[in-house]
Amino acid sequence: MKRQSAKKCASAYKIKVLKISAVCALLVMLAVFITTPPDALARSIWRQTHIAPLATLLVPNDASLRFEIGNYYFGGGAYDVDRAQGYFEKALAIDPQTAGAHYQLARVYFIRGDFSTALDEINKELELHPDFKRSYYVRGLIYGYSKRYKEAEADFKEFLKWKPESWAGHNDLAWVYFMEGDYKNSAETAREGLKYVPNNVWLLNSLGVALLNDGKLAEAKKALTEALASADAMTPADWGRSYPGNNPSVYGDGLDAMRASIKRNLDLIAEKNKNSFK
Repeated sequence: MKRQSAKKCASAYKIKVLKISAVCALLVMLAVFITTPPDALARSIWRQTHIAPLATLLVPNDASLRFEIGNYYFGGGAYDVDRAQGYFEKALAIDPQTAGAHYQLARVYFIRGDFSTALDEINKELELHPDFKRSYYVRGLIYGYSKRYKEAEADFKEFLKWKPESWAGHNDLAWVYFMEGDYKNSAETAREGLKYVPNNVWLLNSLGVALLNDGKLAEAKKALTEALASADAMTPADWGRSYPGNNPSVYGDGLDAMRASIKRNLDLIAEKNKNSFK
């Protein structure tokens, strides 16, 4: 009987210790909650849990947190374009001056093919934040896909003044020249980009296609052969890193399409060379 009583006492003591520990932990958490500034606490909750409603509940008027959440849903950790758009719009509703929000909305509308709204958004970003030069690149894309090539050319050049080492800027400027039928400038622009990023598959492909259309078959074959070797060494994730804002589920298809396009152009060169000997 005495042994059982001792065991019961020991068990009761352990339960009391556990209860005290739980209370202490709760008090520590409460102290942290009380002493931590709401914005810092909200960001901590968001970054640890990614439960947006819980984080935003603490700071109903924090535009920058909404913008951060929007970036997360626009490929910064998860991909949900509708949610991303919603949070960018909420950021602007709280603070119409939120840097980057119109820029991101322009990208959202661009990938949806709504070039008119995308242009409105990027123009708003440039009006509010003219020093954010990446906006010129996005506007160049919008103009290019809207077939406003001269305006696209001007914006890509403006972007490259700020970031001359950008392979994407050179590649898209080369694409604009190509669409205008200026194959010489297209090839030269691709070559300029390759000085900064040798073996870049997009620039090699652009160079090869420009040379092919300019009738320089031997040079075109060399560039496209190198492009295919680079493409074959890529993974879908490699391809996707060059297309931020796009659905990761299409990365594999995009890479396959690029390889197929390069092969078709190499086949075309082979056919042209064959016919030239007849």
